[in-house]
Amino acid sequence: MQNKELKQGIHDSIPIILGYLPLGVAFGVLANQVGMSIIQATMMSVLCFTGAGQYIALGVMQVGGAVFTIIVANALVNLRYLLFSTSLVPYLKGQVPTPIGTLLSYGLTDETYAVAMNRYQDHPPTASYMAALNICSHLGWITSTLLGAILGSFIGDTDRLGLNFTLPAMYICLLVFIVNRKSDVIVALASALLCLLIGYLLPATMGNMFNIIIATVIAASLGVFISERD
Repeated sequence: MQNKELKQGIHDSIPIILGYLPLGVAFGVLANQVGMSIIQATMMSVLCFTGAGQYIALGVMQVGGAVFTIIVANALVNLRYLLFSTSLVPYLKGQVPTPIGTLLSYGLTDETYAVAMNRYQDHPPTASYMAALNICSHLGWITSTLLGAILGSFIGDTDRLGLNFTLPAMYICLLVFIVNRKSDVIVALASALLCLLIGYLLPATMGNMFNIIIATVIAASLGVFISERD
């Protein structure tokens, strides 16, 4: 049973790894451009498994910002994982021991969360599946970062390669996989519109940090309301 779950977790991580490849390479290239060494860029991906947060860190470093600014910005942007992990509790409770689930939650990202939630609709969660999915995804991110850091001096401008659209494209694909009901479409559209509206109304620095959090809370509340009405 454990071997089957491990294999399934590895199998389900493959699309995530393929999505991480251009993102990690782009991150490694940009890290090289702001003055980080290959080891520093790679270790950042080892210790901080958060692509959006790492890109924010590079942006702050590029303009000479303080380390405190990087920490605060990452804390705000990654608050969404508090909501993600909370929504997993009903699935993990009684299936995965709390200490193990807590340890494995380090590998929780937007992508691993979407894939795991899609599987949990029909299969009970197991520690073996979570470990395989999260660890393989993380290794994919680390490897792609290392590759990008090595190739950084040769690639140059990543925008001309279209890598800047890779992250939105991957999120769109993940969204399509988990949208099964009319209510899912309503919540997805509501969150997208809220992000755009907040980003338009607030200054760029504030909007980039708060729009995802605010839109997630409101859209999640809308989803609960719709579910209770059904």
